[in-house]
Amino acid sequence: MIRVYAQRRGNKYRLLVSGHADATPAGRQLCAAVSALTGALVAFAEKREDCSHVRSSLGAGRAFLSCCGALSEAFELVTDALAALALQHPENMQYAPCAVDDKLPRAML
Repeated sequence: MIRVYAQRRGNKYRLLVSGHADATPAGRQLCAAVSALTGALVAFAEKREDCSHVRSSLGAGRAFLSCCGALSEAFELVTDALAALALQHPENMQYAPCAVDDKLPRAML
């Protein structure tokens, strides 16, 4: 199961992704899509001069991004795409937008 947590507080952004879809061809395609989206967002944030305090990591079955700055449209685009994938593949993916005051899952940090 792929789990995605997304949070925005003003100009502060966090994205946490963990897990894998099942080993079917469709599951592998879903993992590839999630990896491509999250990897592109991390790369975009890391190269932006107007993004600060960028912390990120990408690995097998795990992605993390935390930053401040001008990431609004890119973050919205990627999180909307991840939410759409979760709706299309509920057996393999969960998307949880976190409210401003919500704490992110400790296991994900």
